[in-house]
Formats: sequence, structure tokens, C-alpha cells
Amino acid sequence: MSQAEMTEMNPDEITPADSDVRTTFPTRQPHIRWKLGLSLFTIGAGLETLIGNAFSEDGSAFVFLSMIILSTTAFLLLLWWTFLSGFAWKTRGIGLAAVGLFVVVWFSVFRVDGYYGQMWPIISYRWELTPDEKLAAFLKDQTAADNPEAVSVDDAVTTITATQQDWPQFRGPNRDGIVTNANLRIDWNSNPPQQVWRHPVGLGWSSFAIVGDYAFTQEQRKAEECVVCYNALTGKQVWVYQNNDWFTESMGGDGPRATPTFHESKLYTLGATGILNCLNAADGKKIWSRNILDDASAAGVPVKNIGWAMAGSPLVSDGMVFVNPGGKQGRGVIAYDVLSGDIVWAKGNDPASYCAPRIETVDGVRQLLIYDGFGLKGHDIATGKELWRTEWKTQPEVVAAQPIVQDGNYIFLSAGYTVGSTLIKVRHTKNGWQVDTKNVLKNKFKLKFNDGLYKAGYVYGLSEGILACFDFKTGQRMWKRGRYNYGQLLLVGDHILVQAESGEVALVEANPKAFKEVARFQAITGKTWNHPVLHRGKLYLRNAQEAACYDVGK
Repeated sequence: MSQAEMTEMNPDEITPADSDVRTTFPTRQPHIRWKLGLSLFTIGAGLETLIGNAFSEDGSAFVFLSMIILSTTAFLLLLWWTFLSGFAWKTRGIGLAAVGLFVVVWFSVFRVDGYYGQMWPIISYRWELTPDEKLAAFLKDQTAADNPEAVSVDDAVTTITATQQDWPQFRGPNRDGIVTNANLRIDWNSNPPQQVWRHPVGLGWSSFAIVGDYAFTQEQRKAEECVVCYNALTGKQVWVYQNNDWFTESMGGDGPRATPTFHESKLYTLGATGILNCLNAADGKKIWSRNILDDASAAGVPVKNIGWAMAGSPLVSDGMVFVNPGGKQGRGVIAYDVLSGDIVWAKGNDPASYCAPRIETVDGVRQLLIYDGFGLKGHDIATGKELWRTEWKTQPEVVAAQPIVQDGNYIFLSAGYTVGSTLIKVRHTKNGWQVDTKNVLKNKFKLKFNDGLYKAGYVYGLSEGILACFDFKTGQRMWKRGRYNYGQLLLVGDHILVQAESGEVALVEANPKAFKEVARFQAITGKTWNHPVLHRGKLYLRNAQEAACYDVGK
């Protein structure tokens, strides 16, 4: 049969024999490129394993690198699936739609309420009350009905005097985190801490300064940056001073960072954007106010705030208030008159960081120490003249841990971001000041924004979230145990009181021979970076959500 005859035939008349001569084409099967997708996944998993082993004791570096690896791997897998996987376009579309639906559902159910010290996000349900909403409800209830059992501060008091038992500034009388008049029971298992009061507070990382029955702190309450005075015995608000100011930053969180400083019945506070206030401590009335970033600017060139805002608690001494705004206008460190707020002197051209100023005697000379974005410097207190300097910084110019001065002229410095710690020797010679760097000790003790403690030749601190003990002079690590993450420490006699990032409080023996945790309890909830305070047998704690007081006295 010819081809023409086959063409003219009715298809119904074609016999099986005729159909055998038809040309058939096989169905084209998709070529799935599994090897490429599997290779991308394997490489990402391998890199994640490598950095996990390499940075097992440096949580910040691990999380930072993990974010890069995980996001890059996810992006490459998404490109592979969309353009190179070989699946049918319908299948690819279903996969992309599923991913998109998951993202929409996730953000509909959850929200990110900041980040932990290792930079992992804090996840909350969207229907949970925010810290601002909890605070608003508390303040409304407090205003509506006074507590009849509350012990109020005498309204007639106009002058407040600090004693040796008080905690007038950041990290205590000497800014070293050491409780000298210890009144702490340690048998928490049989006689646990008793809650005295507990309630919501505004955002921020300020600690408490406590004098008598007054507890001073700083909070962010919506659009108002506030200095707040509470009754230390009841937790009831005594007064609040407000600045219409609001610093916001997703990674570090909103609100003020510094702790108020009490001095001769006055309160000196530094806000996140540089507002320096002098207030009457008894009633919160303003005496004077400056903006240190504006004062550090010159010739029309502004000094910008640092990334996570002004955090160095103001230091009051020798009739002056010392702050570190930073900048390159010759006013990186400023001293103000305590009574008038006038500038006494301004010096320096280095960037600011997050460490509070302090005064120490180094090699027999009393001086102002400023640990800024460059490193540590000694300044003449009266004139601000720079005496000496040593560089010790991180790549993002972030340091926050207080320097530790011991044995006359040895100074311990530490930082996070893989930098670690060093010990320098500063000498005052007839030829001027010298910083001995020949025997500089570099070790893996990394205090990111958690201050260390010194006791009897050893330094204790949360090295990237893990409690560790090192020999002060040799740098030898004695032990490293206890993952409390990015909390804060107090030294109380022979024990370290650890405020963990989780809101737990633990007691650990200050013993270089071995790590031993004595007891712990859950004190408050939420991420806790604020320094704890032990004052007259009461333990005061706070974070960006709530504050609490516990009776821990003997």
C-alpha cells in the first residue's frame, strides 16, 4: 500500500497490520540533576561542621559564620530548584509555592523579639503581649490603686546620702563588681531566695544604682527615654523623668544602656543617644542637661552615635563628670563640671566604644582610664592630657569589658569577636610613660560585653558565654565550665553570683582549682544582659522586660 493510499483511508478502516508501519516517538523524560543539589547541600553541611569544630568555644563567631553559610546555601539551593533541577515547571512552581506559604504562615504566627548574645533570634508568638503592653498594664494598675502594704519613700526628703553599704553606680562603689559588705546566704537548696517584688519595666540594659530605699535605673517607655526611681523595698515607682528620645536597633535592642550614677544627692544619667542629665535624686527634677555627641562635634562636623549606642555609665569624681562620646574633633573624652554642666576639658580623637570610664592608680599615679574603640588610654584627671595608650581592639571597634588593674601597674584587657585578652605592664619613668608589650599575653579568654572579676591572682569571667577561670599573670586556663551565655557576674566573698542570660541566677564557688556550682534558681524571664545588684541582703535583677527583688540575706 502506497503512502497516498494510507493517507486517504479512514482511520477506522486501518487494520492492525497497517498500524504497525506508523512511526512512534518515546515520551521525553525529565533529566533531574540530583547531583548538583546534593553537592550544594553537602558542601553547606560540611562547612557548617567545620566551623562548629573550629569555633566550639566562640559562640558569636560560630553563629555569625553560620548565618553566612546557611543563607548562602539556602539561596543556591533555591536557584538550583528553580532553574537547574530539571523538574517539570509545574513541580518547581508547587515547590516554590510551598516555600512561600511556609514563610507567610511563619511570620503570621511568630515574631522576632530581638537577638541573644550569640545573635540567634528570640522567637515569640504574635498573640503574646509585648513588653510595652505588659508595662502599660502594670503602670495602669499601680496608678488605679495604691498597695496599702507598700512602704513609700518620704516625700519630704530632699537630700539623700550614700553609705558604704550602698551601690551608687555601675558595678558598685569601685566599679569592679565586688560586694564588700556581703550579706548572702548560700544554702539555697534548703533556704531558697524569697521574692520580695517583681513587675514589668521598660526596655533597656541599664542596671540599678541603689542608695538607701531608692533604686534608680533607665528605661525606654514607648517614645520616652526615662530615668526611673523605684522604692527598693516595694518596687513601687517613686518618680520618673522623661526625655522625648528613642534609640532603636534590632540586634542590640531598644532603649538606654548606661546605669545611673549617684553622687551627693544628685543623679547623673547618660541616654543611648548622648543625653547627659543631672537630676535631683530625691524627686527627679532636672538640674542641668547636655548632649555629649553634640558637645563632641566641632566646625559643623557632627560626631555620630556608635552602632549600639552610648553605653558607658558616666563617672563622677574630682568635681567632674567623665564621658566618652568619641569622634575626631579633639573631644573624644569630655569632663563636665558636676554642678553647672560646663565643659572643664575635652581631649581625644579616637572612636568611642561601650566601656565605662574609671579612675585607677597606675604605677603610683591616679588617672582616668578610657577603654575606647582604639584601645586603653590613661588621662590626667585635671587636664585630660593623654599619658599613655595601648592598642587592643576588635575589627568592629567594639569593647565593653572593664579593664582590671592589679599589682600596681598590671592591666588586664579583654574583648570578644575572636580577639581575646592581654596583660600589659604600664610604667612611669623619668623619660615618660612606657607600656611593656614584650611579654604581652594573648589567650582565648574573650569577654564580649560581660565584665570579669578578680580574686586572689585569678580572673573569672564569661568567655563567650562560658564561665572560665584564668591565672591573672600567666594566662593559664584553670577551668572552663558552665554555659551561662551572655549574663553578668558579682563576686560575693568566696562565691560568684552568676546572672545567666536566661534569667536564671546561679552560685558558683570562686575556686581556681575546680568549677563547682552550688545552687541556681529561675529569677526572671527573658534575655538578661543587665548587671545584678546585691544590696543589704536583697538581690536586684532586671532585663528589658521585668525587674525583681529577692531576699537572699543571712
